[in-house]
Amino acid sequence: MASSNPQAIFDYIFGLTVPGVKLELSRVHEFMDRIGRPYTDYPVIHIAGTNGKGSTAAMLAAILGASGKRVGLFTSPHLIKPNERIRIGDVLVSDDFIIQQVELWRPHIDELGITFFEVLTALGMEYFKQQAVDYAVIETGLGGRLDATNVVNPVLSIITSVSMDHENILGHDLGTIAGEKAGIIKPSRPVILSVNPDMVIDVIQKKSINEGAELIYVPDKVKMLTSNPKSLSQVVSVSVDERLLEIELPLLGNHQVENLANVLAALDVLGLTLELGVIQKGLDAMNWQGRMQVMQKNPLVLYDVAHNPEGLSRLLASLHELGKDDTIIIAAFNARKNLKPMQKLLDQWPGEVIYSAFEGHSSVKNDALIHMGVKAERIAPDLGSAYSRAVASRGDGGKAICFIGSHYLAEIIFPMFDAATA
Repeated sequence: MASSNPQAIFDYIFGLTVPGVKLELSRVHEFMDRIGRPYTDYPVIHIAGTNGKGSTAAMLAAILGASGKRVGLFTSPHLIKPNERIRIGDVLVSDDFIIQQVELWRPHIDELGITFFEVLTALGMEYFKQQAVDYAVIETGLGGRLDATNVVNPVLSIITSVSMDHENILGHDLGTIAGEKAGIIKPSRPVILSVNPDMVIDVIQKKSINEGAELIYVPDKVKMLTSNPKSLSQVVSVSVDERLLEIELPLLGNHQVENLANVLAALDVLGLTLELGVIQKGLDAMNWQGRMQVMQKNPLVLYDVAHNPEGLSRLLASLHELGKDDTIIIAAFNARKNLKPMQKLLDQWPGEVIYSAFEGHSSVKNDALIHMGVKAERIAPDLGSAYSRAVASRGDGGKAICFIGSHYLAEIIFPMFDAATA
């Protein structure tokens, strides 16, 4: 029976967020043992990486869904509400399910000190069990080795692009961070590795050998032949083990082409040689927000969650590919991020850049921006005034406007453009 005060349950869940990050798996294993290890009831595809893991997960789940499979998708973070993290197709987990399970589990949560993310992870795994999914596609939250999702023994692991991010938690060099991502590799289970620097490849290779896991390097299996950007999509010609396909990808940027390659490699390794029509049907039906998402067409307003140097670099490259070098960027970053490399990238952007802030203590503040060397006249106090300034600045021209910097922006800008989550 659902609680008569559902808001109290959601307040309780959000109250489980702890300062800093509490990466440690023993209590998660204990919690999962107590609730019956629901993740053992279905095959899991486990995905880690710095950038691209969410898009790879969404594409893979959508295509598997189009093939007739019942597919659970667990991603993080959410944009507006936590239900977004747990879905089957476009149907989000219900409030009632969350409330009922949390009430049932609350003594264990309190006793073991289970965190917000760990509760959401367990909810996703239990929901997929109750819904009898054919596959669960599960994205790590942070890192891999000590991430709460790493209790699973997947049929396949995927490691997407690895770069510098969360250095205060995962390590201050690329090799150490790659080692944390490699922690999802399991004995005798295949692992797919996306395009990556040599250092990352070496770390993943060594871990795979140690675990007796077959390593599939995506460029060895999937060859991207051509990519032709259209207005809001791109047509990609690809060869998968010499099978030629032409696919319209409703996500922009070369990085999304790389993510599509991850998905095609995964389907092949899983033994699912799908018809082009099924692949296209899945991609066409995919609803993946915050990735060069069109918020408004006239003027063109985009939103992208790019929040680290590699993600920002890829976004700017995508705008360049579309011939939109005059796009006005509105940037609002999390203060915990390494901001200097992103500032350097934005300093090189030929279009106008307006810095701003989102609500909450985690947003970078104006004085911090000024300390970084951002001129006061380039700073707007909030996202609404930043957008007004951008509209005035673009005049009657065809300049696009793009919000970037954090998942936290969604709660503010979605209402501005009457956007809604699935």
